[in-house]
Amino acid sequence: MKNKKCGLKKFDGITLISLVITIIILIILAGIGINMAIGENGIFNRAKYAKEQYLNAQAEEEKMLNELYKQLGLEGNLPENTPELEAGTVVKMPNKWETFTPTYVSDKDGKEVISSKKVSSVYAVSVGNGDTVPVPLEFYYVGGTLNSGVVISDNKADQNLYAGKEDVGKELKGNQFVWIPCSINDYNKITWGTEYGKWDLETNSAELPQIEKYNGFYIGRYEAGVATLNKEKENNGEANPFDDSVTFSGGKSLFQAVAIQTGIISGWTWQNYDFTARREGTPVTTGSNKASGNIVVKADSIPYYHADYYTAVEMSRRLYSNHKYVKSGLVTGTQWDMMIKYMQDNEVNVNSSDWGNYDNVSLTNLSGYYTNVTYSTNKATLGQTDGFKPAQSLTTNASTNTWHLLTTASTEQVKKMNLYDVSGNLWEWTQEAAYLKNVTYGENDIYNTYMLRGGSFGSAYEACPASARGNEFAPSTSTGNGFRPALYLQ
Repeated sequence: MKNKKCGLKKFDGITLISLVITIIILIILAGIGINMAIGENGIFNRAKYAKEQYLNAQAEEEKMLNELYKQLGLEGNLPENTPELEAGTVVKMPNKWETFTPTYVSDKDGKEVISSKKVSSVYAVSVGNGDTVPVPLEFYYVGGTLNSGVVISDNKADQNLYAGKEDVGKELKGNQFVWIPCSINDYNKITWGTEYGKWDLETNSAELPQIEKYNGFYIGRYEAGVATLNKEKENNGEANPFDDSVTFSGGKSLFQAVAIQTGIISGWTWQNYDFTARREGTPVTTGSNKASGNIVVKADSIPYYHADYYTAVEMSRRLYSNHKYVKSGLVTGTQWDMMIKYMQDNEVNVNSSDWGNYDNVSLTNLSGYYTNVTYSTNKATLGQTDGFKPAQSLTTNASTNTWHLLTTASTEQVKKMNLYDVSGNLWEWTQEAAYLKNVTYGENDIYNTYMLRGGSFGSAYEACPASARGNEFAPSTSTGNGFRPALYLQ
């Protein structure tokens, strides 16, 4: 007889206690899941919150844009551009000018990206002959054609003042820019035969998306200025009739006489720290951020004639750094070349013209102000100025041992394609690097070099026409160095 084991039977399932515990755990997890789904911070509420945030942001943007469109007259169906259409008319925009961009909507725990179509940052304006240009939102077409230079302004009071007219006057209120048309295939640097030294032949890649999208760019109509003539102050006989847009520490002023600083390498004021403005991290930090405020791009302004390269970059960037639809920057070498090519294509003699303020020209019918710049072999006085005075007819400067620096657009003799002072007055910094880099100047200092364009009041126009290139050390603040900004459309 086989023996049998006695006692409780063994089961492979779970005990009643384990089952109860499992059910309790499942109930807890279900509660957590339900709370995560429908609780105050649950998935459904977070999704609802994100949707509300998106709809609120969309409504706010639409409200803002509708108000802006109303101001610009963009409501309703816009016409197709035709040769018969009046210049200054807002027209239908080419499809490629529209922008698609993601909208970022924040929820309580992070970010959700909702793809949406964003209204373009430009609107299209007819400039006559069936030609269309993009005008940034919050800017306005003033006048001019593609054959004479299209001018825009950032002040609505200037809108259509010269609509359909070839020649655009300078009596405007806002900062002004001129449209330079060019295709992406033609957007390259050009050798003009008036270069001094060698330069970087590469085109900045950051420029290309704008050119490809809009077939052109905007460049400052005038050299960058620090103060603009106030006619009321002038009529009242005030000693300084200019309104400052850029101010300098220690009461320094480019309107007053500027003497040669002590301890500099050259009497031409190779480095004048009084008028610099640099961002953190630039190679030269001495005297940084002494200039506050924004430059102006207007007629009858004192040009920023003691700007080093770093100041030119910073002040150009700062002009529209807070603008929603455009950014600004120092003009590049390729942009300058395209501007000169645009002039040449419209029969402007860019290599041997006397249409600027140079050392060896006569200027008449001056309406602005000027300052004498000392022409001397004495380093202690070479390059100093004696303060700005009402302009008069000025003749060949070298014969008087004095150069003359003019306020912007002081005479129509310095105007081509509705642009002023591209040739002469001040050498203008560009972002184009020279091949002459990391040059030692002095015992211990090493500096990069960049290209300047267009000659100055101290140059002969035969040698330094509008197309000319010259290289200079980046920290140089020569009395003859200024700059001009460009716009970057979004």
